[in-house]
Amino acid sequence: MNRYNLSEIMKGAHNMYATGKYATFADALRRSWAVAKNRRTIESRREANEAYLEAKKQAEVAKAVWVAKVEAASKERLNGQVKDTARIEAECKAYGYGLGNHYSTLSGWGNYCGD
Repeated sequence: MNRYNLSEIMKGAHNMYATGKYATFADALRRSWAVAKNRRTIESRREANEAYLEAKKQAEVAKAVWVAKVEAASKERLNGQVKDTARIEAECKAYGYGLGNHYSTLSGWGNYCGD
């Protein structure tokens, strides 16, 4: 059986009635009971809400870690492509290809006229 603090309910009803907002003490007492019951339901849901918020926070942290990891891998891969491009261009210049020709990792050989 649920137990309520009757003293707090009566004090709340008296304070509500004293403000003049309620015409009768019975109306103030009904409202005080409604507030007490609402407070009880809020307290019963508090643990579930806190667990949800904690899980959401952990998911955000995990997502931030994942994004940082993906960005680092992307930078590493891009640096590798730049190094390969520079190496291939150096080899091509060593074999006597013209300066207008260059190699791109994205599109391959550039400035090809189709001769």
